[in-house]
Amino acid sequence: MQNTETLDLLSQEVAKILGQESIDPDISVSELGVDSLKVVELMLVCDQLYPNKIDPEKIEIDQSTTLRGMDQQFLAMN
Repeated sequence: MQNTETLDLLSQEVAKILGQESIDPDISVSELGVDSLKVVELMLVCDQLYPNKIDPEKIEIDQSTTLRGMDQQFLAMN
Protein backbone atom coordinates (compact mmCIF):
# COMPACT_ATOMS: atom_id res chain seq x y z
CA MET A 1 0.00 0.00 0.00
CA GLN A 2 1.34 3.41 -0.97
CA ASN A 3 1.79 6.09 1.66
CA THR A 4 -0.52 8.96 0.71
CA GLU A 5 0.50 11.35 3.47
CA THR A 6 2.97 13.31 1.35
CA LEU A 7 0.61 13.33 -1.63
CA ASP A 8 -2.18 14.73 0.55
CA LEU A 9 0.14 17.41 1.95
CA LEU A 10 1.45 18.26 -1.52
CA SER A 11 -2.11 18.57 -2.85
CA GLN A 12 -3.08 20.85 0.04
CA GLU A 13 -0.06 23.09 -0.48
CA VAL A 14 -0.60 23.35 -4.23
CA ALA A 15 -4.25 24.21 -3.60
CA LYS A 16 -3.06 27.06 -1.35
CA ILE A 17 -0.60 28.26 -3.99
CA LEU A 18 -3.38 28.28 -6.58
CA GLY A 19 -5.99 29.79 -4.27
CA GLN A 20 -8.30 26.78 -4.40
CA GLU A 21 -9.92 24.74 -1.64
CA SER A 22 -8.76 21.40 -3.04
CA ILE A 23 -7.33 19.87 -6.18
CA ASP A 24 -7.25 16.47 -7.83
CA PRO A 25 -3.71 15.01 -7.65
CA ASP A 26 -4.30 13.14 -10.91
CA ILE A 27 -4.82 16.26 -13.05
CA SER A 28 -1.74 17.53 -14.88
CA VAL A 29 0.03 20.56 -13.48
CA SER A 30 -0.63 22.44 -16.71
CA GLU A 31 -4.38 21.86 -16.34
CA LEU A 32 -4.13 23.07 -12.75
CA GLY A 33 -2.59 26.33 -13.96
CA VAL A 34 0.90 25.87 -12.53
CA ASP A 35 3.17 28.26 -14.45
CA SER A 36 6.93 28.72 -14.19
CA LEU A 37 6.69 31.07 -11.20
CA LYS A 38 4.41 28.70 -9.36
CA VAL A 39 6.80 25.79 -10.09
CA VAL A 40 9.50 27.66 -8.15
CA GLU A 41 7.09 28.14 -5.25
CA LEU A 42 6.09 24.49 -5.51
CA MET A 43 9.72 23.33 -5.35
CA LEU A 44 10.26 25.36 -2.16
CA VAL A 45 7.25 23.63 -0.60
CA CYS A 46 8.55 20.22 -1.73
CA ASP A 47 11.92 20.87 -0.09
CA GLN A 48 10.04 21.07 3.21
CA LEU A 49 7.62 18.17 2.63
CA TYR A 50 10.01 15.45 1.52
CA PRO A 51 12.76 13.94 3.66
CA ASN A 52 15.12 13.32 0.75
CA LYS A 53 17.21 16.05 -0.84
CA ILE A 54 15.44 17.07 -4.03
CA ASP A 55 17.76 17.39 -7.02
CA PRO A 56 16.02 19.67 -9.56
CA GLU A 57 18.18 18.20 -12.33
CA LYS A 58 16.59 14.76 -11.79
CA ILE A 59 12.98 15.92 -11.65
CA GLU A 60 10.92 15.44 -14.78
CA ILE A 61 8.08 17.94 -14.90
CA ASP A 62 6.24 18.58 -18.13
CA GLN A 63 2.71 19.50 -19.15
CA SER A 64 1.36 16.03 -18.41
CA THR A 65 3.00 15.60 -14.99
CA THR A 66 0.54 15.12 -12.14
CA LEU A 67 1.04 15.77 -8.44
CA ARG A 68 0.85 12.01 -7.91
CA GLY A 69 3.72 11.59 -10.38
CA MET A 70 5.75 14.31 -8.69
CA ASP A 71 5.13 12.72 -5.29
CA GLN A 72 6.42 9.38 -6.59
CA GLN A 73 9.53 11.03 -8.04
CA PHE A 74 10.31 12.87 -4.81
CA LEU A 75 9.81 9.77 -2.66
CA ALA A 76 12.10 7.75 -4.92
CA MET A 77 15.03 10.17 -4.61
CA ASN A 78 17.94 9.08 -2.46
